[in-house]
Amino acid sequence: MLSNGFDAPLRLELNASKILIRFQFLVHLLAIIAISFPSDVPLVIKFVLYVFVAISAVMLQRKYRESISRTALFIWQKNSLWIESNNDKQQVWQCQPGNLVTAWFVVVRLYSEKKKRSLLIFKDQCDAQSFRRLKVKLKYFQGEAVIPTDAS
Repeated sequence: MLSNGFDAPLRLELNASKILIRFQFLVHLLAIIAISFPSDVPLVIKFVLYVFVAISAVMLQRKYRESISRTALFIWQKNSLWIESNNDKQQVWQCQPGNLVTAWFVVVRLYSEKKKRSLLIFKDQCDAQSFRRLKVKLKYFQGEAVIPTDAS
């Protein structure tokens, strides 16, 4: 492909995304505003919906912070192999074509022999240079791959 290090492994250390946390908060705030609009819904049901949305927001934020409290490490090797390292465990993934690349985030479609996964990466989860390299690699990725095995 390109000779300037394009095929060098890409190391992504993913941290918690402030963009995602703000977006989740905004969605819950909009739900509370929508419940507040005048309607024929009894006050008791509105109160239950307020409590439900508030509990949902708290639980979602807590769950997200706990799941990303450790830094996730993904390494994109040659042949579109991704290696995920978590707590001394390694999972080998295969990148599928059809990934979504925008200026703010990318969605990477991964699969292994047993399961599929979509990885949402916002631009504030890693350093700017790594995010730029990821976008370029995904833009030119055509699905040239071998199926990962446990021996890989």
